[in-house]
Amino acid sequence: MTSVPIAAGPAATGTDDRNVHGNAIARTVFSAVRAWGRLELPLFTGFLRRGRNSLGDLKKLSFIQSARWSLFTEIPYNGPPQPPQRLNSAHLYFESNFNGGWEEYIDAFSYVLRLGMFAFWGSSHGFPGALPSGPFKDYIHENEFPAAHYYSAYPDATATMVLAALKLEPRLEQLKWQATWMSSTEFAAAWRAFLTETQPWL
Repeated sequence: MTSVPIAAGPAATGTDDRNVHGNAIARTVFSAVRAWGRLELPLFTGFLRRGRNSLGDLKKLSFIQSARWSLFTEIPYNGPPQPPQRLNSAHLYFESNFNGGWEEYIDAFSYVLRLGMFAFWGSSHGFPGALPSGPFKDYIHENEFPAAHYYSAYPDATATMVLAALKLEPRLEQLKWQATWMSSTEFAAAWRAFLTETQPWL
């Protein structure tokens, strides 16, 4: 079987080719953190883990496949000949996978999650604020690192498409099971009802 590479869409303009696999785009950003961020960031992430609906606004951005922030103070040690290396200041590691143009992605973060962006990056050196989004995009560009390797399990599908398929599948399986004993008239009615119910996911 011949493998056909999936080309990146025009929405990926301005993104390093190594960050793109089909409809999926990766973004990796490192930023040096001020001393007070070593206390503030763990407290804020702890609040997010425990708070009800604390990620509600983030989940509304359905084009985001994943987003992760991590705080670290040393380079992971892989054994000789690499020496153990402790950083002069803590660094914030941000990794995200999403669909669509990266500028629209940053705009969404800036306008929908403005306070959240300050909570995450406010302690980082050079952070210009989430709004206006232009300086924030410049900041991301200056601190990002292209992926060495990037892979998406479903490169031809967006996160929205995958979520829709997960909702659609059990209802389709139920209809297939019911169809084994339905008359043609009953199936026609059930098929219309199925299409009406699942229209948002088709």
